[in-house]
Amino acid sequence: MTSVTSSAPETGARGPAPVPAFAVISGAQVQQALQGREREIVDLVEATYRLHGAGQTVNPPSYFLRFPDRPTSRIIALPASVGGPVAVDGLKWISSFPENVAAGVPRASAVLILNDHDTGYPFACLESSIISATRTAASAALAADPL
Repeated sequence: MTSVTSSAPETGARGPAPVPAFAVISGAQVQQALQGREREIVDLVEATYRLHGAGQTVNPPSYFLRFPDRPTSRIIALPASVGGPVAVDGLKWISSFPENVAAGVPRASAVLILNDHDTGYPFACLESSIISATRTAASAALAADPL
């Protein structure tokens, strides 16, 4: 994990306010953190769906960035807010460029920006294609359990 802090103090009536830490988390770090935690991830996805069912999430429409010169490609902005014990806001910025596959580059890539629920201050940027794929798989596993 790479932490970045600002050296420029914010001024206020009581002097400089501390700037919260900001972490940049690579795909390798994300993959390592998720390794072997499949059951825990499925449980987390279930808890998140329950928070959504209880009205403790905000999940506005996605915004699609499309390109006239590349009609099969797109980048999607997915803002969201989760309340409950998690209480975090953020944005997933995920791209899908199918033509990448022929060049040996992954079709999808993503980043996740997380913001403090109380202050709105961003505290992390994570490589998120692994998180997205893991959440998709966990959702399928969760649905398959009752079946």
